[in-house]
Amino acid sequence: MTYEPKPTVRRRVIGTNLRRLREEKELFLEHAAEVLSCNPSKISRIESAQSGIRQIDLKALLDLYGVTDPKAREGWLMLARESREQRWWRVLEDRLPRDFLDLIGLEEDTSYCRGFEPGVVAGLFQTLKYAEAVIRGGSPVPLNDSEQARLAVRMERQKAITRSENPITVWMILGEAALRQQYGGPEVLRGQLHHLIELAALPNVTLQVLPFSVGAYRGGPIPFQIYSFPEPSDMQVVLLESHLSHTYLESPHDTGYYADVFNHLRAAALGELESRAFIKDVARDLPG
Repeated sequence: MTYEPKPTVRRRVIGTNLRRLREEKELFLEHAAEVLSCNPSKISRIESAQSGIRQIDLKALLDLYGVTDPKAREGWLMLARESREQRWWRVLEDRLPRDFLDLIGLEEDTSYCRGFEPGVVAGLFQTLKYAEAVIRGGSPVPLNDSEQARLAVRMERQKAITRSENPITVWMILGEAALRQQYGGPEVLRGQLHHLIELAALPNVTLQVLPFSVGAYRGGPIPFQIYSFPEPSDMQVVLLESHLSHTYLESPHDTGYYADVFNHLRAAALGELESRAFIKDVARDLPG
């Protein structure tokens, strides 16, 4: 089975921002089409992420839109450039949903992730045993092939935090329930909590805890993640993840709403040092 991707997040970023540049210059589709000697429908397909864009065409559009800074231009070209190397997760594509593959690419391409997980430790932070317990969902039956693939990918995804070149910056807020629900039992949870403390010491990781004592809070107990792309894109993507699918929100209205919710949550949550102390206390109080 060959994976034929729907419009990828990377394509949507390029298309959305090319449209933004065109509109800032008060140009129409016809102006861009004239530069590329093509039909305006081709420009429309690029901007709506239905088609990719060649490097030579991108350079011509950047010239038209007045993007002359060499660093900015190289950023655009890197964003548009398709890697010739096989992506590591492709060997598992037959056993993974398409939108999950899109999530993996999102974490590979973005530079910053902010998120809130009220009831379970975020996937990027999970230990192997904890992740297996979460995926197992209380079932005594061994993981099937699809679940094993999800587990393997979840572990591989975490390398985005510790990779040597341009590791992703993560700011995560965990609800107190995420620290107390004993997925896999006390020993598994204790190992997971110690792992959180280690991750929180990394320079590119910020971890906060939202305790029960906060009471009601903005947005409610809905997990979400906000991914930000590096320059030249100013686009953000909100991920709403469920058991069966992933939903991506890209409009400024949606991303602005969740950014506002995140800011309220981080203001209500414990500070970084308080959060680490809180996690240590929960780990210490576990039985066994």
